[in-house]
Amino acid sequence: MSMVKHKWSKEVSEIDFIVDYSDSKAVVRWKSRNEMLIKKGAVLKSEMPLLKDGTMGFADKYTLQLRSMHEDKIKDFITTDDIILKSVNEVGHFLFFAGTNSWLILKDKDGKTINEYTEIK
Repeated sequence: MSMVKHKWSKEVSEIDFIVDYSDSKAVVRWKSRNEMLIKKGAVLKSEMPLLKDGTMGFADKYTLQLRSMHEDKIKDFITTDDIILKSVNEVGHFLFFAGTNSWLILKDKDGKTINEYTEIK
């Protein structure tokens, strides 16, 4: 199995990527190689998707950890300030408990994914 690689660029840093997925909504910018900016006003998914046995999975625990690190910037599942995370995957955890390929969820105004902009072929 080959891993897909992505490359940050100045062009990508100037694009607003929209998240509208699984009860979460946000505008995100990939500012630099290890800096993802979630703009103030993002709506976080509030319902945690538990495992079939009713317990929390790794993604749920990681999401709660990320959110607790930024709890001073979240009120009623809405961000009250910009939040900086380190990767597209962290953004997916933070906003909607992961569970899908976040590279395909972040899209520009025309529907082009962040993956399409950044995948190294």
